[in-house]
Parts: sequence; structure tokens; C-alpha cells
Amino acid sequence: MGLFKPVSLYLAIRKEGERSATEDSLVLDGFDPSSFSSAAALWARFQERPARMVITDRRFGDDFTGIDLTRAIRTKFALPYVFVVVMSSLSRLNEIEEGLAAGVDDYLIKPHNRFQLRSRIAVGLRWLTYIDSLHAQAGNQSEPKAPVGKRAASSPRRV
Repeated sequence: MGLFKPVSLYLAIRKEGERSATEDSLVLDGFDPSSFSSAAALWARFQERPARMVITDRRFGDDFTGIDLTRAIRTKFALPYVFVVVMSSLSRLNEIEEGLAAGVDDYLIKPHNRFQLRSRIAVGLRWLTYIDSLHAQAGNQSEPKAPVGKRAASSPRRV
């Protein structure tokens, strides 16, 4: 993943063994993830220090789900853009549609392997790079110039 600038990455997975294995995989891929055991814990940290990428389980033992986390991020943190991947064993179309409607960027069905997650992260990094370049271009544009072919107001017109 050396082609992209480093991004802050938060990971929320309920099961400790799965969280640890995913975190180890991300570290091997060159990331430095911050891990949480719930979406609520991730959200508490996110409000203090937002991340650019979030990978979360869909369901946790409490009422605050990965979908709720996504909605909260989309509501309170429009910019800079945050790429959100939700992982779930729920694979019915209506569950996937609910996640996408809430603002999830990618929905990864469990069980998944390291290479599937890595490819989703690569897509997220490309997306973040593209969005950042658009914002940089918009910020660097100067005032609009007069259209080509128009004469300056002070120049006399000869007939």
C-alpha cells in the first residue's frame, strides 16, 4: 500500500480473537490501526480525533451498531471524507441495502480473508486520494477570468 499517503484507520470488531487477527493483518500490510471492541467506543474516540478510514462490524452486543456509527459519522463529519467498510455475516439484500443507504462505502460479507479486506482498503485509499485531490483543486482555483473574446470595458470600440 506504499503508493498512498498514510491514513488514520479505526477498527471496531466485537470478538477479541477476530479483532486481534484483523489488526495483525493490517499491521503486516503497513497500517497502524487503532482498535476498539465496540462501535460506541470507536465513536467516542472518533469525536475527539477523527480517522479517515473506519472498518467496523455491523452488529455489537449493544444498541449502537456499525450502521449507527456510519450514520453518526455522515451526519457530523462531512469533510474530510471518511471511508467506511462494514463487515457482517448478514448477507440478505435488504441488510446490505440498509447499510449502503446509511452511507457505508463498502460492505464485506463474513467470513472474509485478508486479501478481500486489503482490496477494500485499497479502493478506499484510491477514493480518499481522489476526493482530496478534488478539494485541493477547488481550493487552488483563482477568481474566474473574463470569457475569451470579450473586450475590456475600458477599450474603445471602433466601428
